[in-house]
Amino acid sequence: MSLMNNRKSIIAATVAAFMVLVIFGSLTFNNNRPVEPEQKAPQYQYVAAKSAIKKDKVIEEADVEIKMSPMEITGAYKATGEVIGRKAKNDIEVGKPIVKAFVQEIKIKKEPKEGIVPKEGFRAVPILIRKSSMPPYITLESRFDLATKENSMLIENLRILNILDPTKDESNKMLILEIKSEDVPTFIKYQVSTKGFIFLQKNKSDVGEYKFVDIQKQEEEQKKIEEKQAINDLLKNAEIPTSLPPLEKIKDNTDQIPDLQTGFVAPKKGKQVEVIVGKTKTKMEFDD
Repeated sequence: MSLMNNRKSIIAATVAAFMVLVIFGSLTFNNNRPVEPEQKAPQYQYVAAKSAIKKDKVIEEADVEIKMSPMEITGAYKATGEVIGRKAKNDIEVGKPIVKAFVQEIKIKKEPKEGIVPKEGFRAVPILIRKSSMPPYITLESRFDLATKENSMLIENLRILNILDPTKDESNKMLILEIKSEDVPTFIKYQVSTKGFIFLQKNKSDVGEYKFVDIQKQEEEQKKIEEKQAINDLLKNAEIPTSLPPLEKIKDNTDQIPDLQTGFVAPKKGKQVEVIVGKTKTKMEFDD
């Protein structure tokens, strides 16, 4: 009887232990399983009116705010910076999304940047060129050489004081150049007559000084020098008589003394000679 009871006790203990193991293993397995994230609906950002915006009002930062939506709003702006500064085409209610159809862009004309003041002894002189003709290296404070297409003038180490857009379509550029005061009249003369300018880029390490070269004037002066030299060479090589012709005799065979300056021949005193002036013939007497 005791043996039977012991067997029953052993079986009961074994079953109990097995049940404990099953329960413990189930709990451990459930604790080790990865937790799946909770599925959330996607959120879309959009710009909404923070306060009522009237038609034709320029939208300011205080007029708008960012909101989120579970659905994407077609045409809505996503950043406040995209609408600030634009004009409302119609009234926009508080909280209403601001879409592209509600606003229009304002083209604000940019004020030209303040130019650089020319140095003492220099003047600011403008030239107008086509935007398509302006090299990319022409910038404020840049230095370059400028020549006329006719090669009549050259300016070395020229400085840009300002770059302006004088036309609405910005097809032209106005360059404000720094030119020495004494060179301004000559520059304007060639600016009016030239068929265009040629821009020559300078090496950044090529430090030089401003230099204005009037090529046409130099060529004209050189031509005059060469012509003068040619005349001098002709005179030098020409044959010039070194002695005067022999003294002429008058009718009474007396020696006459020629005047080298007037060509008049003075007879000896006490003699009579005929003097012909044009068609008039006269006689003159000279006392001894």
